[in-house]
Amino acid sequence: MRQFVAFSQVLLLPMCLGIGQVSVHAQSSPSITPPPKAADPFFLTRAKNLARQAAERQNGGLRLYRAEAAMYGPAIDAPSRQNSDGSVTFTFKGGAPGFVTPTVETIATVTPQGQVSLQYNGPLRSAALAQVKPTPSQTQIPTQPPTTLTNSLEKPVLIPSSQPLLPKSPPSLTPTLQPKAPQTRLPTSELPPLQPAPTITPTQPLPPLATQPTPAITPQSTPSRPAQTSSTSLPNNSIAADFFLSRAKNLARQAAINANGGLAQYRPEPSMFGPAAGTPHQKNPDGSITFRFQGGAPGYRNPTTESVVTVTQNSIVTVTYNGPIRP
Repeated sequence: MRQFVAFSQVLLLPMCLGIGQVSVHAQSSPSITPPPKAADPFFLTRAKNLARQAAERQNGGLRLYRAEAAMYGPAIDAPSRQNSDGSVTFTFKGGAPGFVTPTVETIATVTPQGQVSLQYNGPLRSAALAQVKPTPSQTQIPTQPPTTLTNSLEKPVLIPSSQPLLPKSPPSLTPTLQPKAPQTRLPTSELPPLQPAPTITPTQPLPPLATQPTPAITPQSTPSRPAQTSSTSLPNNSIAADFFLSRAKNLARQAAINANGGLAQYRPEPSMFGPAAGTPHQKNPDGSITFRFQGGAPGYRNPTTESVVTVTQNSIVTVTYNGPIRP
C-alpha cells in the first residue's frame, strides 16, 4: 500500500508543476489594449463654432457682441489649444459690432461630446497687466556727472580783459544795395516850349429828322363761323368709328350691370359681349350712340329687364330707361 501511494505521488508531481507554470504564464501575460479611436476631422471646426456661440450668448447676442475674425474663419487659424483629455480650449477676444479695439476676452473649453464650459468671460486681462507695468517715461535713469576729457596737448590761451568777448555775428544774407548814380537833369531853359492844343470849332447842328406818325392799325373782326352739329362731326375714319362704337358698347353694358346690382344679380344679353357691330344700337345726329338691349338674372332663359343707354363721344353715359320689358 505504501508503495502504491508513493508511486501515485510520483505521477501527480509533474502534473501539479505543469498546472502552476500555466497559471504563472496566464498571470504574467500583458493586457491587450483596444485600438485608439480615430480622431474626428470635423471636431475642431465644430468646437470652434460651439465656443463662439457660447460667447455670443454670454455677451448678449449678435446685436451687442461679435467675436474676433479668427473665430469666423478656418478652424486651424482659431486661437486654440489641444488638451490631453481630447478637449480643445479657445482663447479669443471680441467687442461691440464693428469694434476696432476689443473689450472682452473669453476662454472656452469644448469636449469631444460637445459640452462647452466658459472658464473666463470679462475684460481683457492683458490690459490690466499693462497698467501695472511702468511706462518708459516713468523709469528713472541714474544721472552721472559728465566726465571732462582733458587733452594734455592743449594749452590755455589768456585773453586780455581789455578786449571783451563778443559773439561773432553771422554774415548777413541780404545783398548790399549799391547807391545809384545821380541822374542829370536838363535846365528848364533848354527844354522846348510847349505848344497849345488846337481848338475844335463846334459844327453846325444837324436838322431834326422828320418823324411821320405811323397810321393806327384798326383790328378787323373776322366773321365767326357757326358751330356745325351735323353728322359731319362724326369720325370720318372707319377705324376711329369702330373704336368709338366698341368703347360705347362696353360703357353701356357696364352702366346696365351697375344699375341692376352687379354681375351676381344681372347679365345683359349675349350681343353686348360680342362684336360691337352686332349690338342693338342707333347712331344719333349729335354723334352719340344709343343702345337698347335686354337682360335678366344669371342663366336666364326669358329676359326680364330692358335698358336704354346713350353714350356720347366724350364718354358720358346716360341711362334713359332701365326697368321691365316694354311692349
